[in-house]
Amino acid sequence: MRVNAGLTQKEMADKLGISRETVSNYELDVGQPKMRDFLKWLLFCKIDTRSLVNQIDQIQNQVNGSVKRAHHTKKKVK
Repeated sequence: MRVNAGLTQKEMADKLGISRETVSNYELDVGQPKMRDFLKWLLFCKIDTRSLVNQIDQIQNQVNGSVKRAHHTKKKVK
């Protein structure tokens, strides 16, 4: 997201008021940003939060559907 927004790690860090190393750690999945920083991150990357939530809902529905189908298939096999 950050790279697509044309921001360096240093620029993102400055915008969030954190260190460049912390930005790097977030991107490497070492630790997680506070919700406030995450929402700012999305804003700086021009990510529409409604769109993001809709995509998460769609993925969650797909996963739930797959789990239900797998559970239903497992019952039939027994």
